[in-house]
Amino acid sequence: MEDHHKHAEIASRTPEFMAPERSKPFGWGAEHFVEWATVVQMTHATGLQHGSRVIDVGCGVGWTTLFLAESGFVPLGVDLVPANIEVARDRAARWDAPARFAVGDMDALALPGEEPFDAALIFDALHHSGRQRDVLAGIAGLLRPGAWLYLAEPTWLHRLSPNARRTQRELGWRERGLTMRSLRRDLRATGFTDVRRFFQGTRPYEGAGGFAGELVRLVGARALAAPQHHLWVAARYSTEA
Repeated sequence: MEDHHKHAEIASRTPEFMAPERSKPFGWGAEHFVEWATVVQMTHATGLQHGSRVIDVGCGVGWTTLFLAESGFVPLGVDLVPANIEVARDRAARWDAPARFAVGDMDALALPGEEPFDAALIFDALHHSGRQRDVLAGIAGLLRPGAWLYLAEPTWLHRLSPNARRTQRELGWRERGLTMRSLRRDLRATGFTDVRRFFQGTRPYEGAGGFAGELVRLVGARALAAPQHHLWVAARYSTEA
């Protein structure tokens, strides 16, 4: 593990940092629940069946993995940071949820003994890697033919975000934004076809001013990209690509 940003990701998980993470997304912003609704829409639109085995890559403290379990799937969450996996396992035990977790580096995924998965989720994780194609290739190697990959990542405007710049400066994490063009290119190069783009709904708002702002934001996301929006993409893995 030569990349300095990976060491920084692990070292930054101090007890103070992890305290609010333990309840995520509860007590956080409402946008997390809107984002999860978008994941649900993608799984419904692509016909992912209950009981499907799903790998959640870069799962963090595991809330997305636990939500997958509560949605009727059989998930495995993988994350680089041991402290994240410890929290995720504690929560799974507390929820009595059928979710498993493992420490792993998404840049070089290796899960000996695992059967091929029916789907994969990368939620807010790929933008922390500088080896996008390697990550996608590693995930492809864990999927059965016809499986779906679901991605939710910041747009290219994340590069200009003051919060992202501060995180990179103060914590040493890698923060980048993705473009649809590069994502399509790397998906196709690693065996993913039938690339489908989805769009996130607006966040809760109050009053007429809130409506106007959310309308502009939603239209902007469809026309180009909007701050605080993600690229929502589903792609099918095919060995014939």
